[in-house]
Amino acid sequence: MIFPLPRLQPGWLLSETVEREHPSFAAFLQRLSNNRWQVLRLPYAAPEFSRQSDLLFIDLAAAGIPDGLDEAVENALKNAVPVLFHGPAALITQISRRLRLSPMLLKPDDLPRWWGPERMDEELIRNTPPLPVTSVTLGRYWAIVETRGSMGLASMAHSTSGIPDQPETIDPQDLVGEPLSTLAEGLRTPVGLRRTLACAAVNAGMAPPSNALQGDGLLSGTVTPDRPTVIVGRFPALQSKRPGAIVLEMSPGPEDLPAEAAPHVIPGAGDLVVTASAWCNGTLSGLLRLATNVPVTLVGPGTPLSPALHAYGIKTLAGFIAIDRDAIRSVIANGGGVKAFKEFGRQVLISAEQPASSQ
Repeated sequence: MIFPLPRLQPGWLLSETVEREHPSFAAFLQRLSNNRWQVLRLPYAAPEFSRQSDLLFIDLAAAGIPDGLDEAVENALKNAVPVLFHGPAALITQISRRLRLSPMLLKPDDLPRWWGPERMDEELIRNTPPLPVTSVTLGRYWAIVETRGSMGLASMAHSTSGIPDQPETIDPQDLVGEPLSTLAEGLRTPVGLRRTLACAAVNAGMAPPSNALQGDGLLSGTVTPDRPTVIVGRFPALQSKRPGAIVLEMSPGPEDLPAEAAPHVIPGAGDLVVTASAWCNGTLSGLLRLATNVPVTLVGPGTPLSPALHAYGIKTLAGFIAIDRDAIRSVIANGGGVKAFKEFGRQVLISAEQPASSQ
């Protein structure tokens, strides 16, 4: 089964809301282009190419209603291509009636959320390099994908429905020589071994950030007394690192809440810490949807250390850089977990507030 990208309601970016203190919508469009999304802009391109695009952007503020508008929007909607209008409020009613649409009104700051965390996986796939895989290791708790110069880790995921996953028979040797980018396409599938290997392949394709700081992401200097910290996944020593935090678990212990309680406790939280296993089991985007205006930290050796994830609502990425690859491989192949292999690497974090990496 392959998950398609969700359809987006057409958006309308009001030209009157573009003020100096707002990040420019042009920066949003440029970020998409920089990360291998195909953006078609009217009135600067022919409308028949809309089916080859990932976003149709129609600038009504710059040149009024362009020629070919109806055809371009019709083609885009037919092919599930998102449509984003930019123009003054005076045109909303006219365009909406003409095209029989009900566009969502957006401010510049709303654009990343409108684009949606569900598109994060697709962006990671597109930006994974085609380096050949040299080794794949499957352990009880972790999987490793390696290239000649890199190692990527991902946690073995389990079904969130309580129903055991369908057994998958993947011979690691069959994957040797395959491009990382091909394995990464497994992110389009639901929870299972193929997705786990895709997460590991994505991580193997990332250069270690030069601006990484030391840390596991669990300690925080920010305290919001009237807004609790919510943590998805029970980490060691939480009582000392995050006293009083609300913990959500798929298999809750006596001091935890079940994962189903997420919609009740995440909105309005002061801080949200999420295990990177949520990315591996396909539940991360749903958690990010709940975390409007909540600082999010993604934690664990399987965290993708890519600054591109900040645009999808993740403020801090706390991951792992492998140093002694032979030792890590041995520990995982013999069924060991984080406690056993973390001494053979560095726990690091990067934040949206840090200066950009030079790499």
